[in-house]
This record gives sequence, structure tokens and C-alpha cells, in this order.
Amino acid sequence: MNVSLEVDVNVSLEVDVNVSLARRVFLLAYSPERQRLLSRSNLGATLQAAALYDLYEQGLIRDDAGRVTATAHRGAAAPHCDLAADLLARITASERAHRWRHWVKKGDRQATGRVGACLERERVIRCESHRLLGIVPVRRMRLRQPQLRTAATRAMWDALKPGRPVARVPAADAALAALAYEGELRVVLGGRERRAAKGRIRELEADLGPVPEALRKVVRDRKSAASGAGV
Repeated sequence: MNVSLEVDVNVSLEVDVNVSLARRVFLLAYSPERQRLLSRSNLGATLQAAALYDLYEQGLIRDDAGRVTATAHRGAAAPHCDLAADLLARITASERAHRWRHWVKKGDRQATGRVGACLERERVIRCESHRLLGIVPVRRMRLRQPQLRTAATRAMWDALKPGRPVARVPAADAALAALAYEGELRVVLGGRERRAAKGRIRELEADLGPVPEALRKVVRDRKSAASGAGV
């Protein structure tokens, strides 16, 4: 369900430090009404971008002239999720440094399943399979901790409120809003909301580093390729 940019937020938006950005993005893509993930076209890439952003914020990777390199940062906390840990391992093992969009795309088809599996182990979601009319296989996802999605959704809208100074928006919430926008998660940001949010998104992205732009380029390139192929 889409929510106006003028939505008033009256509850605490504090998020446990162990709730990774990728988990929050996954929950934004979930539709409680339809009990499944929507806006899946770029969801894998958006989850990869979220994991990259967490690694970047933790100081485990850095931008080196537009390319991603692992750091030797001692004392840094371990990545908050399997997806980020796997990305860090692959970046560290890579024989050469790649651009940010390379890592947004690389392995993105497996990203949704990996984050979903983590959330299922943590009893945040429950996946059920059954057959419609006894014939057609249907997979349904139930949200066991709806307060986590509520918190993520409200944090995103709070970051997008035009009257709130950007400096007062937590970086994780600004990144959540930016990645939802760039990844075109229309289940939470429909056409009207996207048009209204564009200027605010650019303000937020000014302090978020290279990840949101990399995701934007990946989505743009895929659209161009699909258009060229007549899809």
C-alpha cells in the first residue's frame, strides 16, 4: 500500500544494530496483503546494493577511484548478514578491483533467496507451499514479526519527509529510502510517490557514497537492454 509523503510518524524508528539493511529492503518488498514479495525485477540487485552499503559503512570496503577494494580495517565488526559476508569474501578474493555496479549485479539472482533464508531461520518469516485446487503449486510467505516491516516502512517515509533536515536522518534510513527508490520497489514507492520523492532522494544520496548511483546504473542498463531486445 502506498503512503503519502506527508505521512506523520509518531512511533520510534530505532532499529537493532544487527538488523542489516538487506533484511530491511527485503521486508519493504513484501506485501502483507498478497503474502509474497513484489517488485522483484530489481530486488536481487537492490539487496546486493544494501549489503555493499553495509560493508562500506562498516569500513570493510572502500572506494578506490570508482572501484571497490577490501580494507585491512582491524577491529571492524563482522558483516551483519550472510549476503554481506559472502560479498566481502568475493571482493577480497578477487584478483582485480571491480566497479561498484559489478558487485551490485554479480550473484544478484541468488540474493533474494539468501536473505529470505536468513529471515526464515530467524523466525521473521515463514514460507509455506501448497497446491491451488490440488494442482497448481503455490508458495506463500507469512510475516511472523510484522513490526519489523512496519518499522522499516516508517523509517523510509520519515527519511523522505521534505521538512526534516537531511543531517538529522540516520544514514541507514537514508540508504533504505535511496535504495528502495533506485531499485524501483514500487510496492512501497509507486509512480506518484516516486515523482514526489525524486528531489529529496538526491539530497539524501549526497552523503551516502557510491552505492545508490551504482544501483541506479544497473537498473538503467537493464531497462535499456530490455528495450533494445524488444521485451
